[in-house]
Amino acid sequence: MRIKKEWIVLAAVLVALAAPDASAVDFHGYFRSGIGGNSKGGSQICFGDPDADYKFRLGNECENYAEWEFSQSLYKNKSGVEFVYDGMLAYVTPNASSDFYSIAVPNGQIALRQNWIGVKGLPFSAGGMYWIGKRYYHRNDVHQIDYFYWDVSGFGGGLDEIPIGPAKLDIAVMQNSPSDDGSNAGASKRRTIWRPDVRVTGIPLLLPNLALEAGVSLYIDSSNANAAQSSSKEGISPWFTVQLVLSDFLGGFNKLAWQWGKGSASPLSQSPAADAADDQKQWRIVEHMVFQPTDSLSGALVFVYQDKTNVYKSSTFAGQSNKSLGVGIRPALQLSDYFKIEADVGYNSVTPKTGNTDSRGLFKLTVAPTITALPGPGGTYFTRPVLRAFLTYASWNQAAQNAGIVGQGSGCVASTTTSPFGCDTNGLSFGAQVEAWY
Repeated sequence: MRIKKEWIVLAAVLVALAAPDASAVDFHGYFRSGIGGNSKGGSQICFGDPDADYKFRLGNECENYAEWEFSQSLYKNKSGVEFVYDGMLAYVTPNASSDFYSIAVPNGQIALRQNWIGVKGLPFSAGGMYWIGKRYYHRNDVHQIDYFYWDVSGFGGGLDEIPIGPAKLDIAVMQNSPSDDGSNAGASKRRTIWRPDVRVTGIPLLLPNLALEAGVSLYIDSSNANAAQSSSKEGISPWFTVQLVLSDFLGGFNKLAWQWGKGSASPLSQSPAADAADDQKQWRIVEHMVFQPTDSLSGALVFVYQDKTNVYKSSTFAGQSNKSLGVGIRPALQLSDYFKIEADVGYNSVTPKTGNTDSRGLFKLTVAPTITALPGPGGTYFTRPVLRAFLTYASWNQAAQNAGIVGQGSGCVASTTTSPFGCDTNGLSFGAQVEAWY
């Protein structure tokens, strides 16, 4: 039997962690796994509004996913100079798959998410840390919808956490190498996008526990003259972020972010739009609250509004031009030390700016009885591990059906559609899931 090289890599890492000196390794991880079905028969169906950048995740995740992170001090002397290493592998597969060795998943079975070295304590580092490699870089996300709205992660290097009074300054340069038109063997080496990023966090404001964070990324398209490219390409494209952070609020926190970008930075993500013109742009608002007003009640609120114009437009793709919003709440009621009831109520709408401009609406409700570890100092919302059962109901409108939700499509015909729900505009899924981080 032929074993794929990805499994050999994973086995080597696990052997290394089990070695006699593995106690020096700081090991962390995350995983979720589960089983599920739907009310019409067959496997679990996950509900997401077509062209939305996220979905409400509780009782709505149709894959097994794991990350294994390991870090270690490589060198440290009496003066305080220390070199550290951080690496992370990730694995993904559909829920309840029976094929152990050859599961077809996007971007392969195993991915190297992080692989970087940093050095801190140098006399010329201004109190910060130099680093180079592939890194999850100061990511801001909304856990409720698994949405990383401020995330420039990738290959790069920089100087981190330079003290500026009570604030911190982070400077980095990231790089992407999008493929060219593929017409010759060297095409993939003719285009690159540099992404210098500067941000300041922890700027105190007048109100107690309120701080300002601000950052700018410049996406610089530095393609070779022979690379396929548009004459209207935006050479330098900005991405601005301003965020207010209110800590110690209702037992949790509140973040309110405004972001704007154009050109190759218009996706507002770590994946630039190569060869983008200045007519590609996007702005968005993200409101994220986590609350714990009492020992027994916790939860989260989210609101996201986005306005996209021609994002990822190319010679073969018209680009994303729409206005979208998502709003939802995820409360949890702790009934005993080891048991709580979670719920998740969310609504998405996506309204195209061109063509058929009918709004695609999706409503989703999940109830999940949950076995949980004892709540930690951070409250019950982020307590893990958990084992949960779930029941999820979703309903959507005709515009969402026409756009292809749950395998449906325009002019859906019940006798020929491949969707488990036929041409219904509602459905149920159910199952059980374990989730942990450590």
